[in-house]
Amino acid sequence: MIDAIVYIPNFSSLVTYFNEEAPERLLLDEDGNMVTPPVIAGFSRTPAVINGDKVMAYARFREAEADVWRGTPRVEVLSEALFEGVGTGAKVYQQVLDDPEALAKYESVYDRFVPEEDPETGDVVIVERVNFGVMAGA
Repeated sequence: MIDAIVYIPNFSSLVTYFNEEAPERLLLDEDGNMVTPPVIAGFSRTPAVINGDKVMAYARFREAEADVWRGTPRVEVLSEALFEGVGTGAKVYQQVLDDPEALAKYESVYDRFVPEEDPETGDVVIVERVNFGVMAGA
């Protein structure tokens, strides 16, 4: 199994591509039509993080699925690691943090630095949230 962060810079474009070239990769209704809003089907992932038309998800693929996603137009795998249990998620996220280009794409979807109010003092502090989710056991 491969854990990966999948980045889609233009979700609408990917949906159009899948609808024309690989409709089996979209969730379809009982009449065979794409559900609205569109949902990409057929792999395990966390809930997607969305900013405008950019989408990102933490996914777990079988090797053949990983090969398909690596080669899918309009999709970029920002980082990936062989699933080895606890600690895999940290490896996947560290790859993003270590790669300035991947980090810029990551941060275009997910805001790592958020203001939080200290309940004791009322002061607002900026807190870093590195990850938006991981798969079970990672």
